[in-house]
Amino acid sequence: MEGLGDILKKRAAPANKRLHSEMHVLADEMSAYFNERKKFGMYLGVIKRLGVAKARSIFAEIKSEAANVQTPRKLFMWLAKNPKK
Repeated sequence: MEGLGDILKKRAAPANKRLHSEMHVLADEMSAYFNERKKFGMYLGVIKRLGVAKARSIFAEIKSEAANVQTPRKLFMWLAKNPKK
């Protein structure tokens, strides 16, 4: 007889096998948040240029201010182009 833990492990959603690095996971999260799934590669390129830590901090800043911003995607790209020093 299987225990509850065994059943839950079998039913857990499998991880996406295409997302094999932290950069890919962040790019996937961004493309989903900005509702631009087809621009995954663009976000991946921005993350590679900035670095994961910097891109994550800019993205977190955008998400926290999302209520006050009309186009968070454009603000993210502007901040990525002109990073704070």
